[in-house]
Amino acid sequence: MTTVKHKTSVLSGVAEITTDNADAVLSQLLQFSDDAIDLSLVKHCDSAGIAVLLETKAKFTKQQRQVVFLNPTQQLRDLATFLKVADLLFP
Repeated sequence: MTTVKHKTSVLSGVAEITTDNADAVLSQLLQFSDDAIDLSLVKHCDSAGIAVLLETKAKFTKQQRQVVFLNPTQQLRDLATFLKVADLLFP
């Protein structure tokens, strides 16, 4: 098994991604230059937060860049699974 090393940015200062802060979080995510984003500090996410992560991946792809989201909390993983997008978001 090969382990892939990523240059990782941490989404810090963001304990939740909801409709209240979705635009600000999206702007922050799009400024990262690394190919991985650590979500371990995000303790709560609603469907708007999932949309932010999907939009981030789409914008990176449009720029011919790849991004992976690492260390999602169980709540984030469960919501993405419920919305049937976990395979798109998490390795």
